[in-house]
Amino acid sequence: TAEGTLQAPHVALSIFGKGLNRRLYTRVYFVDEASNAEDPVLSMLPEDERQTLIAEKKGEGTYHIRIRLQGEGETVFFEA
Repeated sequence: TAEGTLQAPHVALSIFGKGLNRRLYTRVYFVDEASNAEDPVLSMLPEDERQTLIAEKKGEGTYHIRIRLQGEGETVFFEA
């Protein structure tokens, strides 16, 4: 929970690699999860930024998300 509020199901994701000065932290939510609408973290973000965290359903049990490090549609990253 965040501040005592239940969060929508999500995956916490950490990215680190060559050319990155620090580890990046983000979340992956699922497009078909009804509780996304009440998630306290998603609710803090404008709609266009929120969409960078939501994985599209590609098949039964299969989701796809595009992680963009910079530029248009840049994925939202959080402080650790």
